[in-house]
Amino acid sequence: MTARYALLALGIAGLSMAGIFYSFAHAPVVTMVAYRMLFAAALMVPVALVARSTGAPQTTARFTRADLWVTAGAGLLFALDLVVWASSLKFTTVASAALFVSTHPIFVALLAWLLFRERPTPLIAAGIAIGIVGISIVAWQDVRLSGRALIGDGLALLAAFAETGYLLCGRSVRQRIDAPRYALGVYASCAAFVCAIALGSGAGFSISRHDVLLAIGLAVVATVLGHTLVSQSLGYMPAAVVAASFLAQPLMAAVFSVIFLAQMIPLTTALGGIIALAGIGVVAYANERRPAEPLEM
Repeated sequence: MTARYALLALGIAGLSMAGIFYSFAHAPVVTMVAYRMLFAAALMVPVALVARSTGAPQTTARFTRADLWVTAGAGLLFALDLVVWASSLKFTTVASAALFVSTHPIFVALLAWLLFRERPTPLIAAGIAIGIVGISIVAWQDVRLSGRALIGDGLALLAAFAETGYLLCGRSVRQRIDAPRYALGVYASCAAFVCAIALGSGAGFSISRHDVLLAIGLAVVATVLGHTLVSQSLGYMPAAVVAASFLAQPLMAAVFSVIFLAQMIPLTTALGGIIALAGIGVVAYANERRPAEPLEM
């Protein structure tokens, strides 16, 4: 059990490093994301083959047509998540971007209410209110420092919305398909979508050796170790534990941004971040205590 928690912690730490790699890159955001996902998909091929060789039921189950559509949809949402979030770093700090993208549990609860008429429990409603207060404080502080920061915060919130859909897609397919093969499918489809965006936007694929190394770092650290380990954890750890672990991501990202980028965090931002994380934590906890529902994470 200790090893499983260690792997989950390693995955969250990997996710938290993404903003650092992007901040050092010079190539267009879309180009960096395209190379990141191409490398990640290539790295997942041997991992998926090794997992399949074990003969476990989940590793031999076939993708149904519905599974393939859901996986492709997850890849599209993941592509939007990555491109939009990486773009937010051009306007706001790594710490703020990481905090706003971590609000996806709130979006899950709101979508359940708006689309499926699943009224939030009093605990979820309280968590949403607390979270909104916290992120409002952070946004207010960011605007005081720079008007452009609000654009970055908004982009990170949009990325959180896309991440919500990506996580929900994974929840349905991962009940039958092992994490390595599902991750390979998502990463490959995500790479295809981002490459199409790169071509359509004119960003292209010209990249320096320096940025290639950063893209490899993003693929290995933030994607294969980050997203894949966290996704794998959903198969053998309580969902509430995995959901709660996401709260450590903005905290780790803030620490890494201070160490590697010297992005100091104002006291008001820190206070708002703590309040927001408390609200997000309440929502994530309350969501996982609900009976099984279509939109449960």
